[in-house]
Amino acid sequence: MKRKYVIIFILLILTFCGCSHNTSAGLSSKPIIAVSIVPEETFLKNIAGDLVEIVTLIPPGNSPANYAPTPQELEKLSRAKIYYTIGVPTETANILPKVKELNNKMKIVDLPKIVSEIYPDREFSPGHRDPHIWLSPKRVKIIVSAMTKELIAIDPNNKDIYEQNAEKYLHELDILNQDIQSSLENTKSKSFIIYHPSLGYFADDYNLKMISIENEGKTATSKDLKNIIDLAKEKNVKVIFHQKEIDSKKVQTLVKEIGGATMEIQPLSANYIENLKSMANTLENALN
Repeated sequence: MKRKYVIIFILLILTFCGCSHNTSAGLSSKPIIAVSIVPEETFLKNIAGDLVEIVTLIPPGNSPANYAPTPQELEKLSRAKIYYTIGVPTETANILPKVKELNNKMKIVDLPKIVSEIYPDREFSPGHRDPHIWLSPKRVKIIVSAMTKELIAIDPNNKDIYEQNAEKYLHELDILNQDIQSSLENTKSKSFIIYHPSLGYFADDYNLKMISIENEGKTATSKDLKNIIDLAKEKNVKVIFHQKEIDSKKVQTLVKEIGGATMEIQPLSANYIENLKSMANTLENALN
């Protein structure tokens, strides 16, 4: 009888240990870090590798203007130690209002504010800032440094790894910037037309002139289109850039009027450095 109770006791201990192991395995011990867009995820992976779990609140193929995170994404956000904002419209409309009720201890890092202390913001019009800071390599360097600083604050044990990885990636960004500068500095033309005005910072960095069809989320009027066509003919612009998601008849109308072609760009690509190299090469060919 005594032997029987001993066996039962051992079985109970093993069952408890198994349950405990499964529970802990279901929850990652890594710090959870939230970002808004895929390029931010890329920057963070280059700094932290697999030392953190990353939650990207706007998945690929969705618009940073109006995407609303799912309950599953919000549940992960509620466990995040840091949320790096990038300044896209849906943050203010659909994400930040929920953060306080989800986790009022979460550190919110305002990346646009940090970047603007070094490089000034662009504005579409007074009071309407351009959020596309991630398409400027020199601004991304500020973003990477800010991310690294905050990661070290919550995980000082891995300070050396974060700093070494960041230094390597900052060097890669320097090379990227130099390559783009070299490819675009002597182009015959400096003006290009784009549907959505996502390359404003990029254009400023490399002394180009962006002419956008869409402005503050509104497509150009007939009068605006005529002005764009006249300017395109004057500057001999033959290419209109657009994002994959854009399917606009106005783009096709413009292409027909100027006797040109369309070219696709991907501002939210995960492969940041290769993507910007590709964009620069596309622009170089279009402007020569």
